[in-house]
Amino acid sequence: MKLSISGLVAVALAIAAPTYAAVVARVDDTPAKWLSIEQGITYENSTALVPRAGTEVVHCYGFGTKADRAPLVSVIDDWCGRVIGTRVTNGQTVWARYNYGTFTVLVSAQAINGGNWVIDGNCNRLLRLPVDGCNTGGVNGKQGGYETDLYGQWRTDPGSNGSDV
Repeated sequence: MKLSISGLVAVALAIAAPTYAAVVARVDDTPAKWLSIEQGITYENSTALVPRAGTEVVHCYGFGTKADRAPLVSVIDDWCGRVIGTRVTNGQTVWARYNYGTFTVLVSAQAINGGNWVIDGNCNRLLRLPVDGCNTGGVNGKQGGYETDLYGQWRTDPGSNGSDV
C-alpha cells in the first residue's frame, strides 16, 4: 500500500449544508481497503473552536456522504493504532484522510480550551461515538459527526472525492 502524506492543512469544522447526499454501498461484507492516506498536524490560534461543552457530547452532521459502519471502524482502528502516544497541545489538530476511491474518511483529534494531552486507548471509543450515536437506523448510511469534551474534539467524517461533505 502506498501512503500519500500531505503538508499541514487546516481542517475546517464548520461545513455548509450541501444540496445533495451521496450513498456509498459495499458489495460484500468485507471492508474495503483504502487507496491512500493524507495526514498532518494543524495548529489553531484560538483556544476553542466550539463553545465549551460538557463531557462527551456527540454532535451529528446528519447530511452529506453516507458510508457503511465497517469502513469507518476500519479507518478509526488503523488511525488510532498509528497515533496512540502522540501529544496534542491546545489548538493543535492531528488528522488523517483515508481515500477509498469512491469516498474518503477524515478522522481527527483536536485539543481545545487549554487542553494538553496524549492520545491513548480512548481514541477508538471517542471516534466511534458519532459513528454509533448518529444515524442509528442501522449499520449503513453513517454520516459522521464529532464528540466534544472539556479539552478535546474527536471527529469522524465520511466525504466524497476528498471533500468533507
